[in-house]
Amino acid sequence: MYGGQAVIEGVMMRGPRDFAVAARRADGTVAITCEEVPKSLRPAWQKLPFFRGSYALVDSMALGTKALFWAAKVAEAGTTDRKDTSASPSASKATDMAIGGAMVTGLIMAIGLFKVLPQLLIEPVRNATNWAPWQLGLVDVVVRLCIFTGYISLVARMNHVNRVFMYHGAEHKAINALEHGKDLTVANVQAESRLHPRCGTSFVVLVIVLSVLAVSPFYGLPIWYRIPIQLLLLMPVAGVGFELLRLAGKFRDNPIAAAVSRPGMWTQLLTTREPDDSMVEVAIASLKAVMDAEENRHMTASSADAITVS
Repeated sequence: MYGGQAVIEGVMMRGPRDFAVAARRADGTVAITCEEVPKSLRPAWQKLPFFRGSYALVDSMALGTKALFWAAKVAEAGTTDRKDTSASPSASKATDMAIGGAMVTGLIMAIGLFKVLPQLLIEPVRNATNWAPWQLGLVDVVVRLCIFTGYISLVARMNHVNRVFMYHGAEHKAINALEHGKDLTVANVQAESRLHPRCGTSFVVLVIVLSVLAVSPFYGLPIWYRIPIQLLLLMPVAGVGFELLRLAGKFRDNPIAAAVSRPGMWTQLLTTREPDDSMVEVAIASLKAVMDAEENRHMTASSADAITVS
C-alpha cells in the first residue's frame, strides 16, 4: 500500500520502506527528494494488527512534519538546487528541533481540542441532567465533530491552506489511479475521485466516534477522571480504527465497509479540493519516485538472494 500527505506546494508519498516528497519551486520546476524511512519509524511490531494503528499516528506525524519543513525550504529558496543539503528532510539539527517542537505543539493542540474541550463543554449537561451514557455520548460525538469541522472550515479560508487542500486532492487522485491499475498520466489521474477511504481525515473521524464509544461507560465519573481515561484509551482506539479503515479501503464495494468509511469520505469534502494539472503532475512525480525506490530496493534484494543461492 502507498499513502501520502499534502505539503506546501507539493505531495509526500510513502511506501513500505521509502518516502518521497515533490514540491513545485517558484520558477515552476519540481524539486524531488527520496529517502529510506528511518529505522526508528519501522519497528518490528509495525505490521502487527491493532498495534500498527498507534504506529501510524507517530509515523504520519514524524514523516509528515519532515516533509512539510522540506517543502517550506523549497518554497523559500525558490530555485534551490535539488542536490543542495537544504533539499534533505534531515538536513540539520536546527530543523530537527523545529520539527520536534511542531509535533509537540500539534499534539498538545489536538489533545486540548478533541479531548479536554469536549469534556468541559458536556460537563454542565452531565451535571444538569440524568441522561444515560449513550445520550451523553451522542452529545460528545456532535461536539467533537463540530469542533473538527469548524476548525477545518476556518483554516480553509486561508489561501495557502486551500492550496494544500488542492494538493491533498491530487494525492488522493494519484493513489486512486494506481490502485485502479491505470497509467499515471495527468488525464488518468484527473479522472479519479479526490476522495479515498484510507485518508487521514477518515481516520480522525473514525477515532473520534470510537473514542466516544470507548469512554461512554465512564461518563458517570468526574471530568478529572474521564480525561486521563480518554488519553489512556487513545492508542487502543487508534489501533481498532486503523484496522477498520484498512478493511474499508480493501473492500470498497462491500456495503458494510462503505458505511464505515462514508462519514470520513463526507468530511474529506472539506479537506480536499479539485487540483489543477500542475498539482497532479507533482503528485505523480512524488508517487513515481517512491515506487522507483521501492522497486530498486526489491531488485537489489532479489539479486542478493540470487548470489547467496548460487
